[in-house]
Amino acid sequence: MIIQINISISEMLKLQKKTEDSKLAVFLDHRKLINESYGEFKIKSELFQFHPKKTGQGNEEAKTRKRKRKAGVEDPSSLEDLHLVNGYLELLSMPPELGDSPPIERHWEDDYNVPQLHGANESGRMQRFLGVDGSRDVYLIPNQSRFFNHNVDNLPALLHQLLPAYDLIVLDPPWRNKYIRRIKRAKPELGYSMLSNEQLSHIPLSQLTHSRSLVAIWCTNSALHQLALEQQLLPSWNLRLLHKLRWYKLCADHELIAPPQSDLTQKQPYEMLYVACRSDASENYGKDIQQTELLFSVPSIVHSHKPPLLSWLREYLLLDEDQKEPNCLELFARYLHPHFTSIGLEVLKLMDERLYEVEQCNQEEVN
Repeated sequence: MIIQINISISEMLKLQKKTEDSKLAVFLDHRKLINESYGEFKIKSELFQFHPKKTGQGNEEAKTRKRKRKAGVEDPSSLEDLHLVNGYLELLSMPPELGDSPPIERHWEDDYNVPQLHGANESGRMQRFLGVDGSRDVYLIPNQSRFFNHNVDNLPALLHQLLPAYDLIVLDPPWRNKYIRRIKRAKPELGYSMLSNEQLSHIPLSQLTHSRSLVAIWCTNSALHQLALEQQLLPSWNLRLLHKLRWYKLCADHELIAPPQSDLTQKQPYEMLYVACRSDASENYGKDIQQTELLFSVPSIVHSHKPPLLSWLREYLLLDEDQKEPNCLELFARYLHPHFTSIGLEVLKLMDERLYEVEQCNQEEVN
């Protein structure tokens, strides 16, 4: 039996099974989580009107599956996983009906050339950053955020400007993959620099964690990447694996974007998330995280635009008694969060003001 538990954060919903193991899934409302933290600046809803590609002959069958609110049962070898996913999906209320809207201009695909710089905002509200070198681009800088437009591969050069340690670190590494190689061949400006496992192993994470830190790492579905992460990267970062789980991507109507495939080399409707702690953390630290067996969210149409994780992981962080908010760090960041220091070559890419509905403008600039 599965029951729904209402919690105080409307942008995050816990779906819990009424069983002895107390397992649960977490639905992260990507768009609402961003809007809640950005105040009067609202990310455009068109970015989250994620729909599956139509295939003509399969449309009627797809409609049948949609009416049954099922993810699909075409692959017998993944029935167990599908039943688990579908059990949780039954608990999600249907989203509001979205009318057709014109395609949004893909500003994130414009030529993007921000020199290495850094900034911070402690003003109490969103600020606007004007592009440099005559650029007319305007970037939004959330309150209580800090950013470095800097290559993570050269992170040691920044260590003297960072805190001695962070409570939460999030990484979305640029894993080597065929998709990005194809993009770079067709349109070089849309691709990004990928790093080898050897390069990733040299990131000095061990110098940025303490015994109560949590580290969340996004990983592709490549078995080779996952093996390297577990056997090579985590030990090199002085980390111990706490939990790994799947982030399932939903369409705007809260259905899976596609059924899972038994052939793991094929494209899947999920990505992997690893959660780790320092190797010297107490044996029981972070065990409660293992109760969450799945994550769900409606992704944006922007490639690799991951949902915020702090709303979910906050309750598992052990902070000092006088500490009101966690100190957080994101590496390979593509947008900014309050209470985060964000580092990456595309750190401002999705902070382009044109991607947001601006209710009130603050004309101050961040230097």
